[in-house]
Amino acid sequence: MTEMTGNTAIARPAHEAAERSFVRLSRFQRGQHLAMLVSFLVLAITGIPMRFPQVHWLGGIYAAVGGLPVARAIHRVAALVMIADGAVHLVYLGALLVRRRFRLWEAWPMLPTWKDAQDWWATSLYYFGIRRELPAYDRFNFREKFDYFAVFWGLPVMMISGLILWFPVFFGNHLPDIAIPMAYIAHSDEAILAISAIVVWHFYNVHYNPDKFPMSWVWITGRISEEEIRREHPLEYERLRKVAADRDATPTEADASTAPGGAAADRRTI
Repeated sequence: MTEMTGNTAIARPAHEAAERSFVRLSRFQRGQHLAMLVSFLVLAITGIPMRFPQVHWLGGIYAAVGGLPVARAIHRVAALVMIADGAVHLVYLGALLVRRRFRLWEAWPMLPTWKDAQDWWATSLYYFGIRRELPAYDRFNFREKFDYFAVFWGLPVMMISGLILWFPVFFGNHLPDIAIPMAYIAHSDEAILAISAIVVWHFYNVHYNPDKFPMSWVWITGRISEEEIRREHPLEYERLRKVAADRDATPTEADASTAPGGAAADRRTI
């Protein structure tokens, strides 16, 4: 077996084929994810005690960081990090769109398609025992897209309501009286919804399900194994195989970086 690295073919033993991996997330994407992860955790830890003041042991979190004023400052710094991360991602999306000459679904493969609805239905039938096998997913399945767009819904709600609560005098002078209590309800309830979605939906699908347990390493390494991509994203894998066959090579990381919609996230995908 040979493997292409750049312009060089490297002979590799057959038993190493199972160890091949594909680039799933670029360093820049992993950096965006890390900023979102850290800011989200800090916001959750410093915000939950305020949402549930009747739970006395949660007050220990504020005591550990130096009191309520310090916890508020930490919360606001984390909020600014999350807002900045969201702004960077929007610029990144714009750059992808320009690079792909405004071909929307090539630039943003996270956009929902009719196939996602079909996959959802076929997956539901599978889990009800009506269908014998799961549908063939492409680079991003409907679960991953749901995860992604949950942020697009949640971040603006948290940002706007959080700014109103951060500067109540300013906004109180320019908005109706009901704005501040509405902002408090929206901010606290959306926070609980977001935390619940992360713990129940995201953590299970990405880390805790039997195929991944105890954790997927993609968010750290940026790579997905050949076995995983064949099982979880067979349409993408077959596309890479076709590109490789056209180039008379096996699908490797080099192929993933050049195939349309392939596994090189830093060039063409979100």
